[in-house]
This record gives sequence, structure tokens and C-alpha cells, in this order.
Amino acid sequence: MSSAPPSSLHPAALPVGTLLGCWRIAGWAGRGSHGVVYRAVPADREHAAPVALKLALLPRNPRFAREAELLSRLRNGSIPRFWEQGEWQSPSGDFFPYVIMEWVDGLPLYAWARQQPFSLSQASQMLAHLARALQGIHAQGAVHRDVKGDNILVRRMDGRAMLIDFGTGLYPEAETLTPPDAFPGTPAYRSPESGLFELQNLRARSARYRAGPADDLYALGVTACRWLTSEYPQFSDPFQDAQGLWRMESVKLPQALAQLEPSLRAPVQRLLSVRPEERGSVQQFAEEMERLARPRPVLAVPAAEPSPPVPSPEVKPPLSEVPVGQKLPADSVHPRRTARWMWPALATAAASLAVALWASWGVLEQLSQQFSALSSTPGGSQSDAGTAGLGDTVSTAASLDAPEPSLPTVAEESLPEPIPGQTQPDSKGRCPLRRQVALNGACWVPIEPEECAAAIANGQLFRGKCYVPALPRGRRSTSEPNPKP
Repeated sequence: MSSAPPSSLHPAALPVGTLLGCWRIAGWAGRGSHGVVYRAVPADREHAAPVALKLALLPRNPRFAREAELLSRLRNGSIPRFWEQGEWQSPSGDFFPYVIMEWVDGLPLYAWARQQPFSLSQASQMLAHLARALQGIHAQGAVHRDVKGDNILVRRMDGRAMLIDFGTGLYPEAETLTPPDAFPGTPAYRSPESGLFELQNLRARSARYRAGPADDLYALGVTACRWLTSEYPQFSDPFQDAQGLWRMESVKLPQALAQLEPSLRAPVQRLLSVRPEERGSVQQFAEEMERLARPRPVLAVPAAEPSPPVPSPEVKPPLSEVPVGQKLPADSVHPRRTARWMWPALATAAASLAVALWASWGVLEQLSQQFSALSSTPGGSQSDAGTAGLGDTVSTAASLDAPEPSLPTVAEESLPEPIPGQTQPDSKGRCPLRRQVALNGACWVPIEPEECAAAIANGQLFRGKCYVPALPRGRRSTSEPNPKP
């Protein structure tokens, strides 16, 4: 039972034993910009299988009702199941919505990949899982809008990729919560067309970008690229055509991507096309990954001369089962390499005002601050805590749609993911300012957990503490709260 006095209860730090409706808090699991996730059990059955309870940090946050409605429409083996929604009344009298979902025992994708080698077949199967999950979402006319490594858990029991956190998801009749000049999701994963839209409408503050399935496909391509090469793709410099429209020539791909097995590289490259229509469909990508995931039989080469019959020819193990990074053939998945950040500095003396505002994409500082602020707006998210609910369509592959186990499980936190341009520690691992701490190859500013949701540049929770990226002098402080309108 909780030992904390009721008056001290806060949604971000509920003690074990706290009751929320018919659920009892059993442990803390993680926190993001809009909500905190707890492990919970039925109040009358404390030894029952746990569930994930995602609780809003702000009273009456409408995002949670929208998320619950979307999840209730979805059924897919790679989307955790939705159970119910409710409200918790705090001692102050405020009502905080919550969503109950399946508990997933796994690691975030990039953290999982750092811990163990994986085969070509395994990587292809996991990408197929994610593509089928997106296919079910898109079949509802909905979009996820925040596909990234942090929102993908690799389940321990079977290695299945689970797409989580539908806090920024949108379906046709859903209430719009994001301001017109803000982009929900994570800047490093947003599509070229969304960035060009923002350049084209810099002075039209009421213009609103409407994300579609092609945006989710591009984000899946960025996720696959970052996962398989440890590097992000980069945008080429934008330019204006004769009619004054902003264009982009290409997306610059990491050299390490060329080392991937061609049958995996080509579909991933297609997802990273500048033009949305060239990315194909999510069903096409899923089918390609499913074919690639199947074991490849090795055919015996006939001998030049007849040879005595043998009981059975020796069959070599298929390439798809060779662990990545262990003396693979030339056409196999290349070992992951050290990451180079995606958005290089780009300002030139001849650049126009709009190009000078293109920073978070490999172009400049004002838009960089706007992009960083997106995660703290009602529609943005850099590393939002969450688990998800039900997926809507059934995969065409039986292996992708096996009945889910009845035991929900838990997600673990990974190290905070640095952002482009973030201050890095020196050769001795020291950050330039005393208050800064070095984590995951970058410098961070620790702030109070209660201020995490208000931090402009994507506060990230790690082991119960909030960290925001430290930026070089001259860039806006990431720990500064959002300006009030």
C-alpha cells in the first residue's frame, strides 16, 4: 500500500499501491512528454498478469481520449492490445485521463540492436511486422505520425517488433490538437514534403500540414536506416524553382547503406525517396520483407562427371541465419557502424531568408528551434512514454498473426538518444559546463522531472531523471520552458 500522504500525490510520481479505478500501481515504467507509464495490476488480484497504465501529466488532456479511440479500432499482432480508459481524480480535485494497455517485455529497437547480433532473416521479419502494423493503421484512414526506434519494442519472448505510443496518432474524424505551425512527431524522422511545406508557408501561420501514409513510410525508412547502419539519412539543400516553389533534389544516404544485402537495401532506399509517390505502398514493402525473411534453400551444383550416389547432399545453412557482424558474405547485412549525425550545418552567404531558417534538416537555426519546440507542443513528441493498443487488420502471413500470448509484459528504458548538433564531451568524456552530464556520447542538462513536459528540446526520461540536450552557445537553451501565448 502507498505510504505517501494523499495530498502529495502527483501523476508523474505515484507510489506503489496507489489505486486508479480498479487498478493498483505496482511499479514505475517510464515517462514522456504527455504521459507517464506504470505497471499496474487488478486491485482485487495483485498476482494477476500486469498491464500498462499510461496516465496523463496534465488534467483532462484530450490527447488520451483520441489515443484510446484509435487503439480501440486496431487489431494487429505487432500492436499491444488496448483494454480500457478511465480518469484518476487527484487529491487537488483535478481529473487525469489514463489508458490501460498490454504490457510488453522488451527493449527499444536501437538498444536491442546494440546488445546482440541479428540475422538478415530476423531483420527482414521485424520490418515486416512493423509494415503490417502500419498497414492496419492506414486501412483505418489513420496515421501513426511518430514511427521511430524509441517507439518500437523488440519483445523478449519471440523477437517480435511491437509498434507503440499512439499519442500523436490521427484518424479521419479525430479532433485536431496540434497548432497549425507545429509538426507532431520527431524532427529527425519527418518527411521531406513536410519540411518543404513549412518552407513554402513560413509566412502563412494558419497553414496546416496534413500527414499521410507516405510520412509513416518515410519514418519507417529512417528507422531502418538508423537501425541497420547506425547513421541517419540527410536532406540535400532545398532550392526554389522558377515558380518560387521549394524543391529538394534528393536524400543523402549513408555510405554504410550500400553494404547491405541488395534485396534489403533496395526496399529501404525506396522508402527514403524524396517524392512520396515513389515510396510505394506499405503492403508492397511488407511482402518484400516477408519474402526476404523466408529461409533460402541452397541448390546443389551438378558435378561435371557422374559421381556415386550419396545418402543426402550436404546443405549449407541459409545466409539469412548467419548472425550479422560475423564474417558475412559480401551480400549480407553489414555490421552496424558509428553514427554520424543527420543534419549538418548548411548556411551560406548567398542563402535566402527561408534557407537560412532551415536548420534541423541540415540547414539552419530558426527552424531548428521551431522543430525542437515541436515536441513540447500539444502535438509533438521526441521520446514520449507509451504503450499501445489494438491493430486493425490481420497480416497475410500466418507467422505474423499467430495468437498473442495472454501474459502482458513490460518495457525497459534506453539511454537518451542525442539530437543533431548536440554538444559532445571531450576525449576524456567531460562536458564543457559543470552542470552538464555525458550520456550516450552527448552532453545533457538534468532538470526536475516535473519540468520534463515543458522543456523545449525534447526532455527525455532515464532512470527516473529528466535530461534535455545541451546545445552549443548561441542556440536556445533546451531547458527553457515554452513561452506562454
